[in-house]
Amino acid sequence: MVQNGGAPPALLLGVLASMGEASGKPDFSRIEHDLLRKADDFRALRARLLTPLGLDSEFDRLRAEAVRALAEGRLAEADRTLAQAEQRNLDGVSAADKMSKERLLIAARGRADRGATALLQLNPKAYRDAAERFAEAALIAESAEAERGRAYALMQADALARIGADFRDRSGFAASITHLRSMLAKLDNFEQTVAWAEAQMRLARSLTGLAYLEPETSALREAADIYRTTLEDLREKQAPRLWLTFHSRLGEVLARLGEREDDAVLLAEGVDAFRTALAGTTQADAPREWTRLQFEFGKALVSLGLRASGASALEAAVNCFKLVLDQRRRDSAPLDWAEVQDRIGFALASLSAHYREDVVLEEAIAAYDAALEERRRETVPALWAQSAGGRAEARLQLARRLSDRALAEQAAGELMGVIETLRGLDHAADAKRFEPRLVEAGALIQQLRKG
Repeated sequence: MVQNGGAPPALLLGVLASMGEASGKPDFSRIEHDLLRKADDFRALRARLLTPLGLDSEFDRLRAEAVRALAEGRLAEADRTLAQAEQRNLDGVSAADKMSKERLLIAARGRADRGATALLQLNPKAYRDAAERFAEAALIAESAEAERGRAYALMQADALARIGADFRDRSGFAASITHLRSMLAKLDNFEQTVAWAEAQMRLARSLTGLAYLEPETSALREAADIYRTTLEDLREKQAPRLWLTFHSRLGEVLARLGEREDDAVLLAEGVDAFRTALAGTTQADAPREWTRLQFEFGKALVSLGLRASGASALEAAVNCFKLVLDQRRRDSAPLDWAEVQDRIGFALASLSAHYREDVVLEEAIAAYDAALEERRRETVPALWAQSAGGRAEARLQLARRLSDRALAEQAAGELMGVIETLRGLDHAADAKRFEPRLVEAGALIQQLRKG
């Protein structure tokens, strides 16, 4: 079931309507992720629109009316109302160079708010419209306050990058990268260290996003180099939160790069980066970021444990995931909760190679069971196959230890269902990964029958 993240249901229906006609079977896990993000976007925009800007009561009324339109799912009407508010700010002004600094900044903010309104939709054209409005906001604000202009220019980069992230469109990442390189050419890393670092971070993020769409690792390596280079100049006292973010993003990139290149050294460096980020992040002050870091840290520890550190890293990963499970509640984000259960199952199944006790595999199977309560075959078949395949592999390991033919047959049946589902989804490579396990299950069943 898709959750609304606290946003008005009518708004989320409007977001869904903005998608247009989609071909193929809907990806419910992706839809849930997108709607939760749009709910966050709406809450931030609502707070901005309901903040009085000191122009006049009619201006504030129009912005409040736009909030009501958004809450009722009338996205186009909200934009028209914000356009009226923009015009209200311009009334009586003959030219932009005659506007006061305050009115210029209000004009820039109004244009940026229309960009944020466009981003509530879920289609590439709306995102491009948003990027254009942020670019216009940057131009308007720049003449009044350079720092504010840069902030809107960064929003432009973010909107372009989201085209790449939300629609798997390389052109979005490419446009964001080009825009950010242009910004960086005008910034000095010594005189404007924090502003330079903020642009560097977004450049690295766009390169990372691009890397997810390409088989090569060159973009990931460039992103890692950007994070490392920036941390040479950026000091924690200059921007504590940004400094921590650089460490967490470096950890993510190195974990991804280490996995793709099967490099334990890179993974160990990534784990260290996560430790630094977590050391400066408290659950009380930043609960969502702390939870995200614990989850990413756990994933990196699993990757490292499979290659180098063994049981200690895998045990630490399980502990991380259990901490995350305390925060990702099933009732508010069931598929996120199920993902954590799946990660626990995989970590425990991997850990079982280091222990003779059957309880580790039994706990792994129980974690997969929990994940599959939400990852149902009829709604999220790819996720179902991932967890069902993991459970089948854990059952096969346990069947081998216990010489349990019934359990081996259960694992074989589940593996056949997983392979069939993945082939039906045209995930041939994923299906092929489970085929050797099915052969192993068949051989074990034959062996146990003879015994």
